[in-house]
Amino acid sequence: MFDFIATVLRDAGPLLWVALGGLIAYRAGVFHLGLEGLMAVGAFVSVAVTIGTGNVWLGLLAAVLASVALSVAFWLAIAVFKGNMIIVGLGLTTLGLALASFLQIAIFETQGAIRAPAGLPILVPSADSSSPLAMISGLPITTLLLPIVTLAMWVLLRRSSFGLRVTAVGDFPFAARSAGYSPSLTRLIALVVSGALIAVGGAELALGGLNSFSQDMTAGRGFVAFTAVIFGAAAVWGVAGACVFFGISTAIGIAAQLQGWAIPIQFVLALPYVLTIVAVAIAAFVARNRSGGLAGFAELRD
Repeated sequence: MFDFIATVLRDAGPLLWVALGGLIAYRAGVFHLGLEGLMAVGAFVSVAVTIGTGNVWLGLLAAVLASVALSVAFWLAIAVFKGNMIIVGLGLTTLGLALASFLQIAIFETQGAIRAPAGLPILVPSADSSSPLAMISGLPITTLLLPIVTLAMWVLLRRSSFGLRVTAVGDFPFAARSAGYSPSLTRLIALVVSGALIAVGGAELALGGLNSFSQDMTAGRGFVAFTAVIFGAAAVWGVAGACVFFGISTAIGIAAQLQGWAIPIQFVLALPYVLTIVAVAIAAFVARNRSGGLAGFAELRD
């Protein structure tokens, strides 16, 4: 049982980092479909810099800086050049995945996995399966910090003036501007925070146990994280619960393979991705019909 919980947390950890990044962007009125691309960039840069420097923290910092830079470019595309945020977001995903693959081949001259000399610190390397410590055995420190980070995100969005400003900009951008707040600037700050969180999720995926990067290793996790935002009703604890749900579905799929369950394995493994397709379709419909932040975004002239 404790091993099962550890598997759930191991899979849900990177998802929750990325989903929290998608959440703050969503609350600011941005449907961020570039999560997958930024996650891939974060995973590659963290491994590449760790290989080059031998320091995993420098790798994590470089991943954050790269993701933030791309997030600023995303903001420029939708706020300054007035691009459609869904199309630009999908373009960012395509760019991020292609860029990670291209740089891997250009720098390391291989399409196979590249391995880092070190990974993120693990506080409990191993524990007996009957011990409660088995729940956190082998989990990187970034996963163990998630309860604190999730609580901090809730406080930021629900109990701070900045969080209220983000929500106001997302729902009523013209009213927020009338009150003296710049919707574009607020969205920029939200996207910078979003980029940093997504980068940590990508770095955790690559350096949280595997200590390597391979092409397409994100395997749609960025879209699953976006699904968690939608299914969690854009609420912090709802998003966290959705990520745990996806972690459970993955853990069940692994258990089904190991124990030979009668349930078709393909059905269990495909469930998160089926939900992702449904959520993206819902997001596109809402973005087209919403009269608040998303509809007003393209009309802002700060």
